[in-house]
Amino acid sequence: MSSRSASSTSRVVGSSPRQRRKQRRLTEILEAAFEEFTQRGYTATRLEDVGERVSLTKGAIYFYFKDKEDLFRAVVLSVIQPTIRNIVALAEHFEGPTEELIRLLMTTFYREVVRDRKRSRLIRLLIAEGPNFPELTEFFYNELLQHGIGSLKLAIQRGVDRGEFRPGLVGDYPQIIMAPAVVAVIWMLLFGKSHPLDLERYFQAHCELVMNGLKVRPDSNVV
Repeated sequence: MSSRSASSTSRVVGSSPRQRRKQRRLTEILEAAFEEFTQRGYTATRLEDVGERVSLTKGAIYFYFKDKEDLFRAVVLSVIQPTIRNIVALAEHFEGPTEELIRLLMTTFYREVVRDRKRSRLIRLLIAEGPNFPELTEFFYNELLQHGIGSLKLAIQRGVDRGEFRPGLVGDYPQIIMAPAVVAVIWMLLFGKSHPLDLERYFQAHCELVMNGLKVRPDSNVV
């Protein structure tokens, strides 16, 4: 994101009325851009269409963002970053059993991504158009995804170090932990109306699968 949009999206606590109005306008632009991107796709979205939603000219959008790519990056950050921050904070500061930590991380992902229509729509867009715009998917990985993966890796290693989890390759590929949740997102987007999932039972099955794969087996000498 450009320095202009980065500064625009910063916190405005204690700011002047003018700054607060600017922040409200920025929020409106991001909401409008989200709707345009998720309805039309990245390629077909035009800045003038975003501006029309909030009664701004295309030129006025450039006051906040240098181009469409910059705006898209800001939308991604505004939608996904709060979830990643929650996951990172949990992994870094949780003090209880690691099994409980993993369940909390999974619960957070289900609550804020799988069950959240807005974030699910954004993920659908990234899956659909990401391969055509590698610079955008790389941004998504560098700014967001790698931090979530790192938190999972940290949690798994914590469990191994504490003798709660068995060592294994899952520590090198923590994406496996959340893979069923991503499948749930895709399933709900494609088949949610005709073949809905019982997400509560699905989540419990997911937890069961993960814990059976991670936890030390007290009745076995095999680790």
